Amino acid sequence: MTCDVIHPNGEASIFYTSDGAATVTLPIRLRRRSGRRMIRPRSVGPPGVTPDLTAMQKALARGFRWRDMLDTGEVASMKEIAAREKTDHSYVARMINMTLLAPQIIEAILDDTIPDIRLTRLAVSPPLFWQDQLQHLGMQPH
Repeated sequence: MTCDVIHPNGEASIFYTSDGAATVTLPIRLRRRSGRRMIRPRSVGPPGVTPDLTAMQKALARGFRWRDMLDTGEVASMKEIAAREKTDHSYVARMINMTLLAPQIIEAILDDTIPDIRLTRLAVSPPLFWQDQLQHLGMQPH
């Protein structure tokens, strides 16, 4: 009986035994996405293929889109956005809060390297100062 081994930093390789059987070793990394463990390839796929967005990345995109709608005057209030999107205005406010995060946190969300935290920890009343936000998440400033 064989045992599966995970080599997160190894190179992909194929080992052939004398009886013709093959053992394939693939580099992978385990990441927690939306509370689930996911196996992700170490490198990006072929050009033109977009990866699935995480819940954090979707929330960040919504927040920036909605904030832009407010800034440009396309909508007058968060309640108007909520009515258009058929959602609650408090949800809109939480997503717009995501745009107030420190640049290092936004970068970590986009790179999918943010520590394993829940979206509500970022979106509901984040600390005002970026340094405090980084400490709140246990991240180090660049």
